[in-house]
Amino acid sequence: MAATATLNIRLPEDLKRHGGQVLERHGLSASEAVRGLYEYLDREQDLPDFLEASDHDDPWSEKRAPMRSLVGIAKGKGNFDPVTARKDRLEDKFQDLL
Repeated sequence: MAATATLNIRLPEDLKRHGGQVLERHGLSASEAVRGLYEYLDREQDLPDFLEASDHDDPWSEKRAPMRSLVGIAKGKGNFDPVTARKDRLEDKFQDLL
């Protein structure tokens, strides 16, 4: 048998109680529900839809989506590293604050 691991989580008491009531109605324990989530994550290698980050509150999300679809399409020149370039720009911009 595979080794087992333990998770300890903190959540509001009323959320635990209300969620526990739903699980009980469906004949599941909290452990079975969490195990089911982890089995899904392992099988699908992705988050379930209800855990996906919600962009509906972000006014820029509509503008970012097309740009994100372009990531990895174009090759940069030489050894260009966008993370280093951003860091350098920020250091230049805020040099007097450092």
